[in-house]
Amino acid sequence: MPNSYSVSKILHFRGRLLLGLSVVIAQLAAPSALANPLSEQPALPGEMLLYSPRKPVDMSTLASLGPPEALGGEVLTGNPQLYGRIDFQQGNMKAGLFMATNGLIRVTFPFTEYATILVGRVTLTDETGKTRTFKAGDSYFIRQGSVILWDVKGAYVIKSFFNITEPVAPQSLGRPAGAAHSRPD
Repeated sequence: MPNSYSVSKILHFRGRLLLGLSVVIAQLAAPSALANPLSEQPALPGEMLLYSPRKPVDMSTLASLGPPEALGGEVLTGNPQLYGRIDFQQGNMKAGLFMATNGLIRVTFPFTEYATILVGRVTLTDETGKTRTFKAGDSYFIRQGSVILWDVKGAYVIKSFFNITEPVAPQSLGRPAGAAHSRPD
């Protein structure tokens, strides 16, 4: 794989300042859904952006992404709405902010994500049934292809994210997606 990235190369954090962020559920359907809304203070090359539970998020910088169904998610309960902002995009990598309002969504992650909750709480349940509630300051890592239940019980949750989308092998090659490539002897 020509552009292979390891998590250790991509994510770097020290103490409470997290400089690797997570995946946006909103990318399920179209990367253009987050058409780079302008942030309050866009980062310049070489400039660091700070995402912190102690720093209020300017909600006016988040663009509406509409309901999860429009982006490939499946709403199980409630009427959740999605909002986001891209602060960095290069090749198959993106970083920024994501907000979801109250509701339960089933999502198959189309990318690998590292995220930190900034505001609110969200309960995530993976395919094995493992459930964990994340609050401001908590971080998680989810691999591309994982099916996750995303449950916001409060008014909303906001997370910072960093994600990487890996190419998926076409099914027409005669092997299942994700199957290991092997060399003939």
